[in-house]
Amino acid sequence: MEEKMLVEEHISSNKRDTVVICFFMMLLLLGFIMAVGLVMGLPPVIAMMFGIPIVLVYIGITYSFSVQSVLKAAKARPANPNVREEKLLIYKVEEMALAAGMPVPQVYVQDSENINAFATGKSPEEAVICCTTGALRLLNEEELEGVMAHEMSHIRNYDIRVMTVTIGVVGAISLVAEILFWMFFWGGGRGRRDANPALIIAAVVLIILAPIFARLTYLAISRKREYLADASGAYLTRNPEGLAAALEKIKQDIPDDPKGSKTVAPLYISNPFKRSHRDSIWSTHPPIDERIARLRNM
Repeated sequence: MEEKMLVEEHISSNKRDTVVICFFMMLLLLGFIMAVGLVMGLPPVIAMMFGIPIVLVYIGITYSFSVQSVLKAAKARPANPNVREEKLLIYKVEEMALAAGMPVPQVYVQDSENINAFATGKSPEEAVICCTTGALRLLNEEELEGVMAHEMSHIRNYDIRVMTVTIGVVGAISLVAEILFWMFFWGGGRGRRDANPALIIAAVVLIILAPIFARLTYLAISRKREYLADASGAYLTRNPEGLAAALEKIKQDIPDDPKGSKTVAPLYISNPFKRSHRDSIWSTHPPIDERIARLRNM
């Protein structure tokens, strides 16, 4: 029989895993910049002086996308306190904010028959929690509380900020790699004459593979933050079964009525366009069965 873990142990484990993966992404970024410098014939210091500002600018551009642009992409609207189900949602969000010791996020609703929810906002002060009408209709009060605790945990753990920065890094690496590709295609790039040919080849291979590794690293961080939000949400409610039961319903819910854009799909508690039933390195979300098992092992 599998030994049960405390909720706090799940939280600590997922935080450690995230730090390790983020450290790997940082090493990948630095290695990529060094490889670009080697191929372009630039000393390491000069490569860093040019490369790091480019990455920071790209992250800044990614970071500038507003909460309203996410809500527009999701086709969400403010919750109506005059509608019974939406009034209950507002109360649940307020209750979870109080439990987490955080400002109460704005509450939005997405008109979709699928069971889902998401949180957005790079800080607790500008945070928004959105829930589908399908979730309000099909989840009981305990399950809705579990889902809201999960989304509140994303805000509390600054997951949107973490994922925004990692997306910026992935985008910057991909952009620079593509620029280099076209430069070499058109005959640019000269390399350092005193460089070891084996190092040049290794640098070119790293430049080619770096966007793939960066994307995989981003996806790994995304999955770990979902596990962390599950555990943190269970800590807020002291009731892991609420979220586990909600995930059971989400698992059975075929995403036949997804609304909004696929660009915001990673924000949801479960991908509204495709359910993750198997473990995949290309998925933004962990398998639902594994998430349920972990919750029931707390």
